[in-house]
Amino acid sequence: MSDSSTSTTPTTAPPTESNPAVHDPPRSIAPTPQLSRRGLFLALATVCFVPLFGLSLYAVIFGKASEHGLPVEILIDRRPLMTVQGNSQLLDDVLVVTNQADFEIPNVTMNLNGQYFLYQDKPLGVGETLVLRQAAFATKSSQFWVPGRYPITEITVTGKLPTGARGVKEVQF
Repeated sequence: MSDSSTSTTPTTAPPTESNPAVHDPPRSIAPTPQLSRRGLFLALATVCFVPLFGLSLYAVIFGKASEHGLPVEILIDRRPLMTVQGNSQLLDDVLVVTNQADFEIPNVTMNLNGQYFLYQDKPLGVGETLVLRQAAFATKSSQFWVPGRYPITEITVTGKLPTGARGVKEVQF
């Protein structure tokens, strides 16, 4: 056998004590502050107060949504409605909304007591009366209104006016 197969050569050199990198502490990878305290305070104040100032200015210029009245009549009633089979009618608690304007009202939404909502897909035509079961109103988590369990204290109807503004009609009971 030859001497080359029995001899081993080291592939890496052992660290020597003369190498200065061996004795250095590990590098820190923690973030370092880039802004001064004053700069950080000004940045946070800007992020908080610019949107607040912008929304306040928007409210002053365009006003509240309730300033644009919606010409509808709202009535709480009990009326006979057709059953699912369509062969008879049952008396049910309803909400009646009548368009009193000379234009149709698209994007009609209604809510009871500020919690139970209903969105009407088709526009409310001129002079049209919309009769809705109170049990059709639901919360955002799909809990339905149960007529008679709680009193109706407030009804809000919103819709899009011809000017593009949102009209609001609020009725307190």
